[in-house]
Amino acid sequence: MLLLLGLCLGLSLCAGSQEEARSWDDTSEQVGLRVPRQLRLLQRLKTKPLMTEFSVKSTIISRYAFTTVSCRMLNRASEDQDAEFQMQIPASAFITNFTMIIGEKVYQGEITEKEKKNGDKVKGKRNTTTEENEEKGADTFRASLVIPSKDKAIFLLSYEELLQRRLGKYEHVISVRPQQLVGRLNVEVNVLERSGITSLEVPPLHNSRQKGSGRGEDDLGPPPSTAINQNETFAKVVFKPTVVQQAKIAQNGILGDFIIRYDVNREKSIGDIQVLNGYFVHYFAPKDLPPLPKNVVFVLDTSASMVGTKLRQTKDALFTILHDLRPQDRFSIIGFSNRIKVWKDHLLSVTPLNIRDGKIHIHHMSPSGGTDINGALQTAIGLLNNYVTHNDIEDRSVSLIIFLTDGKPTVGETHTLKILNNTKEAARGRICIFTISIGNDVDFKLLEKLSLENCGLTRRVHEEEDAGSQLIGFYDEIRTPLLSDIRINYPPGIVEHATKTLFPNYFNGSEIIIAGKLADRKVEQLPVEVTASNSKKFVVLKTKVPVEPQKVGNDVPGSPRPKGDGQGDPNHIKRLWSYLTVKELLSSWVQSNDEQEKEQLRQRAQALAMNYHFLTPFTSMKLKKPTLHTGGLEDIHGMSAATGPEMVMQSLQGAGLQPGPTLKKPYDPRIKISKTSVDGDPHFVVDFPLSKLTVCFNIDGQPGDILRLVSDHVHSGVTVNGELIGAPAPPSGHKKQRTYFRTITILINKPERSYLEITPNRVILDGGDRLVLPCNQSVVVGSRGLEVSVSANANVTVTIQGTIAFVILIHLYKNPAPFQRNHLGFYISNSRGLSSNCHGLLGQFLNQDAKLTQEPAGHSKNLTNSPLLPAGGTSETILKVKGHRVPVVWKQRKIYNGEEQIDCWFARNNAAKLIDGEYKDYLASHPFDTEMTLGSETSSLNYKST
Repeated sequence: MLLLLGLCLGLSLCAGSQEEARSWDDTSEQVGLRVPRQLRLLQRLKTKPLMTEFSVKSTIISRYAFTTVSCRMLNRASEDQDAEFQMQIPASAFITNFTMIIGEKVYQGEITEKEKKNGDKVKGKRNTTTEENEEKGADTFRASLVIPSKDKAIFLLSYEELLQRRLGKYEHVISVRPQQLVGRLNVEVNVLERSGITSLEVPPLHNSRQKGSGRGEDDLGPPPSTAINQNETFAKVVFKPTVVQQAKIAQNGILGDFIIRYDVNREKSIGDIQVLNGYFVHYFAPKDLPPLPKNVVFVLDTSASMVGTKLRQTKDALFTILHDLRPQDRFSIIGFSNRIKVWKDHLLSVTPLNIRDGKIHIHHMSPSGGTDINGALQTAIGLLNNYVTHNDIEDRSVSLIIFLTDGKPTVGETHTLKILNNTKEAARGRICIFTISIGNDVDFKLLEKLSLENCGLTRRVHEEEDAGSQLIGFYDEIRTPLLSDIRINYPPGIVEHATKTLFPNYFNGSEIIIAGKLADRKVEQLPVEVTASNSKKFVVLKTKVPVEPQKVGNDVPGSPRPKGDGQGDPNHIKRLWSYLTVKELLSSWVQSNDEQEKEQLRQRAQALAMNYHFLTPFTSMKLKKPTLHTGGLEDIHGMSAATGPEMVMQSLQGAGLQPGPTLKKPYDPRIKISKTSVDGDPHFVVDFPLSKLTVCFNIDGQPGDILRLVSDHVHSGVTVNGELIGAPAPPSGHKKQRTYFRTITILINKPERSYLEITPNRVILDGGDRLVLPCNQSVVVGSRGLEVSVSANANVTVTIQGTIAFVILIHLYKNPAPFQRNHLGFYISNSRGLSSNCHGLLGQFLNQDAKLTQEPAGHSKNLTNSPLLPAGGTSETILKVKGHRVPVVWKQRKIYNGEEQIDCWFARNNAAKLIDGEYKDYLASHPFDTEMTLGSETSSLNYKST
């Protein structure tokens, strides 16, 4: 939605000068005069007032984000100047206020009912062809006015949004595009999560259109001048680049999107339920569940308009997606133009042969003809219905259609309403349709309604974007269904006005959110029941959440008094409930075809949006008559993002949920964690990027054993050892005991001798001067090519000469079970500086390649689920690496604090045939031992810890 604000302010003051300018332009065109270069430069300068400050402040409380944008402009010219303020905001956000200050006059925004007549209103219209609205997932707010000579103007914009979890992360995006270099540019984001922050990252600035973006986008880590302070429940991120740093990124002031991604702790299977002053929110994101089989039909537009890059990118993406299908899945492919081209008339199992044939079919697709959307959808639904009807499916499965097009229906049934009705009647709520629209000529409303009415999602790909990467990203969100038919029940007598409680599917990495009101605020417990289907199981979860009385707002001593309207309400859960309710009403309005029902939905959405000051398609914003302003910005009434979050944070502090103390030094995570690692009990993972293979194995050591993980002492001067501790095995486990890494020792011999000893509680750095760093505080230290970065109770990153980097994850337990121990995980993030002679349990694979082959099965009978298993006959999968031939089986393993699941080829029997030599060859005599009996390491260097 492109929000345009045209303000008729100061027109009488500048009418004369504007008339003179027009007459000058007309004369120039008539006579053909050439304007001197100096004068043209002055004219350009005079049309653009100086932006002296651009500031954005976001406060995220339990996934709900309040954002305020402040922009100051100065007219240094001797005449009035036109000024424009524009800000991209997330498409899912609601604007809650806009205020302008011109000189001493304040123009306050006011949310009103939508009216047809024009006036000093904020007009909303969707326009995908304008430059300001082409960023993916963003709308643009624009405001223009005239600033009197030698005067200043201030723009204040507020908006709110509920962050959605995708691919296991919440993502908060702030557009930093002031259109010019700014003397004071500041972005501040505060994150407060009661359940605890498990991961937080700030990637480089992102500018999807690449126009005006600079060279820093491919660099690892956050943008320059970014500072991160973080503890268990609170994080503060500040981006404050100087003018010089801005110019290095983009000289035109279009820096890009500042992005924060994070996730939270999830200890309860039934989810995180928060209650505050009569309102509740329920976050449900279960994990550790086996994936449901999926029946998927890929429907690809092959009409003439898809010719060239769009079709090529889409084909490449489908090649990647086909390889990602699981052995238990079923699939088929349909291409459509004016004819429907079905690959097979039934769904096929996932085998190497079928995947190969599917890729050949996609490769031979060629663009021609028109667009028969109705025929393609009916054919795809028929394939899925026939498979489910005629096959005795023991496991519950999920049926999906992934539909991609770049146009409108031109062949067959072209009436939108009939296409929608035909699809809904055929799918019968059993098939979810996920649509992707490409370019500007597509019927986006049709695809949006198709997805809304058939339990799916829709994505929009703009003309200049890579359709293939968007398709892969969209598929990644739905690739792993974990639950189906989810129903979340709350007692009707206790809960009222709850948002949607029925969900057809839950996909791994996403989140289900329900909010509601308590009918009785004095109730002591909130009963919750969740029922769902998973594979062969029917899941039922029950709990009773204690409702503790909490005082907020003016009941908290010393807290600001909230405003009388909903806009200043400090209850973030109440605003979250209103946000979700309005969103659902808008969605229902889009889906409805009954005029009476649509009007009722419109009235309900409009009333709620008016009460909570949300700018929606059914409300508008007008500017009140100006008032004289003599105080500071904090005196301006109605800035929900400026006042609301501070109230909420003070209220939570009063309730004992303090964000925590400010950290002494900022943590700047510049290193990305890779798959090559050892973690847990201990589980090893090795990534072969050239072969696109991941291999995993276990090592069953003994407590006290010291394992050589990386051994490159002679060449790069680096050695990494890990010492094991023991713990009893769980009662239901097959092992007699568990082992974990208690200590990781890193020894460095070049350019100077130093060593690191890392435990879950402390880091000892000895490089001449001994330094002890506690692991519960974030700090960065470094000298002479060695940098150590500690993120409090999360991880330690060690960077050596900029070419070697290790990440040590810290695993802590608040209330450990008998079989749990505080321990470490070791991840190799950058191995460029390690030599080709590197060895060790992990190091020996770093510069190697691997290959999989199929051989007739011998005695192995465990490969029935292997994705490489050919149809008709059993075989054994053999991994060839370093001259070894190792039987492997397909497996899924969890890494990164147990939050990410990867597929790998598992080598059994303690990796006996995979690693060089035997287990005992990798045992070090002490933590500082650098001698290696295998490979080329022969020297020894002894350190002593004092």
